[in-house]
Amino acid sequence: MSDVIVFKGAISYPITLDPTVWVFDDRKFDLRTYVGETDSADQTQAKYLQGTGNQWDKELREGAQLPTEQRKTLAQERKVLEGDYGIRLDPFITNAQPLPEATRVRLHREGNEPVELPLAEARRAILQFSKDGKPIRENGPVYLYLPEMLLAKEPPIEGITAIEFV
Repeated sequence: MSDVIVFKGAISYPITLDPTVWVFDDRKFDLRTYVGETDSADQTQAKYLQGTGNQWDKELREGAQLPTEQRKTLAQERKVLEGDYGIRLDPFITNAQPLPEATRVRLHREGNEPVELPLAEARRAILQFSKDGKPIRENGPVYLYLPEMLLAKEPPIEGITAIEFV
């Protein structure tokens, strides 16, 4: 079993993902409470811009202040050690910059046949990297779900060692 996932093929920037560090990533979310896609990318971008605009206006009125260290409660820290966490695949695909001719993604799996997905479907994918607060070792390092698979409690695509853009 591999501990990392390699992006290769028709991309501008080959990258290597290490899912064991995603527990510290603010983009992670708890799969136990996942209810589906709530915001489109445009809505998410609009919320971000609104928030930064509000912060800018506040700093103009009141002056800039140093950020304060927000302490996590013990319950919040323990939650990280007990949850099933996932992260979206889309930001990593964006960073790899698929070439215009790349229309599909081939998921290479250890001991199994590769699985192919259209690039648009792969962008919607969710990578589960933690089960019961622990990194996924068996058939890992990640499980891949499409949102509808996760909501229907279908089994994930397991054993992914590389993602090839074709």
